[in-house]
Amino acid sequence: MTTPPSEKGGLHAALKYTGIPPSWLEKRPKLPSRNWLIFMSVVGSLTALYVDDRRKCKQIRNEYIEKVQHLAEVPVFHKDWTRKVTVYSCRYPEDHDHERSMKYFKKYVKPIFVAAAVDYDIINGNQYGALASKVSDDIKKKRREIAGLEKSRDQLLHELQPQTGDRSPAARRRRELGGGAVIIGRHSLKEYMEGLRRGWSESMLKRDAEEEFANTLPDDVFDDPLASTVTEASMEGLDSTSSSSSSSPLSPPVDVVRNRSPLFGQIRQPPVRRPTPASLDVPPAMMPLQAPIGLVPFTNHIGFKQVPYMIYDFFTERYRVLSGCQAAYAIVMENKRPMTHIDSMVTPNDLDFDRQSERYIKSSWNKLPKRTETAKTDYYKELKDKVKVARELAYGEREPTRAERSNPPMTEVELRGQRLKKELKWKDDLEGWEVLSGEVVWDDKFEGALEVFVAPTHSSQEEH
Repeated sequence: MTTPPSEKGGLHAALKYTGIPPSWLEKRPKLPSRNWLIFMSVVGSLTALYVDDRRKCKQIRNEYIEKVQHLAEVPVFHKDWTRKVTVYSCRYPEDHDHERSMKYFKKYVKPIFVAAAVDYDIINGNQYGALASKVSDDIKKKRREIAGLEKSRDQLLHELQPQTGDRSPAARRRRELGGGAVIIGRHSLKEYMEGLRRGWSESMLKRDAEEEFANTLPDDVFDDPLASTVTEASMEGLDSTSSSSSSSPLSPPVDVVRNRSPLFGQIRQPPVRRPTPASLDVPPAMMPLQAPIGLVPFTNHIGFKQVPYMIYDFFTERYRVLSGCQAAYAIVMENKRPMTHIDSMVTPNDLDFDRQSERYIKSSWNKLPKRTETAKTDYYKELKDKVKVARELAYGEREPTRAERSNPPMTEVELRGQRLKKELKWKDDLEGWEVLSGEVVWDDKFEGALEVFVAPTHSSQEEH
């Protein structure tokens, strides 16, 4: 007994004469294979997680932008300045991208500043310890300006062309205190505090640190036994020709040289600097009030072992957006309290800020001194051969090879300059490593001079 064929619907009869193959009209849908179901489930779930996370990021950012937009609508007099903060960031340990902290600020904190019409300057340390040196140098420059040993930039500009607005030291001081210092991450906080300690504890006088360090380098690698012989011979030649050179027709007359006429005396000796009184170079007993500090948490995942953390961060971007918005909101609303360096029941220890981020620093960071020492040993082994080749070519002891003609080796002067640059780089890296590997420094001079921004309470929000 055969089953009767199923009746075709009206849609089948209508589409039958449109040219569509009958097999398409009679095909019945079925579930995909097991592999396709697994693939679509995984891709769909990940896509849903990503889309939902980015939607929440947008909601959080828009929520905080609406909270601060009213500050951008406040009218400003044409001779006044808008509020400006200074952003401090530096190179993260074992990260070759020295702008990572700065990129974090621009992505997660900057949108709130833009919405609130808060201007900012960025000071970024490209090398380990560079931020501490920059902060220290700026403080010493301010101390010299206060002592009358140096003119500020505003004073120099005002002498060239009168500037609008109040540019007095008192007005500039008010603007600095009304702004703030934004610190990106615990590593930047360490260098910033070290810079404060150096700036208010060390001598404020200018000095050429590079030249002082160059004088401490030994010259055993560049010792030349022929140098003394050549020097004595040249000195004898100069003594023998001194009488004849004085009567040479090409040399200027003696009376002209003595009178220093403009024709032969264009080069003038630099003015002799008067020694600074020792009483002016005494560091103050207490540090003056500084701009309030805004602390922005920052954790950087580097290395293959931290790939799972990177994947997790990719699908939970909203947590970093929320952290950046909260820190920026506290800075914009100017709610602050004194900075504390001890634990208490009321306020936390600010020196422990973002301590958990240090757990994710690569273990190779602790081996930096050993790597530096190894690099220094290898470099000096090659340097001896390079100095030997440079002197052989300089003294004409042999002809240069074909490879040396196409690619001339470095001269002794160039090798000395290269050695100085490398030694400075190694010294700066080790000094920066000591700062970043230790704790956040605290000096008794900081007491009562530092403040931090905190999240505003409900009463403070109503006041704003």
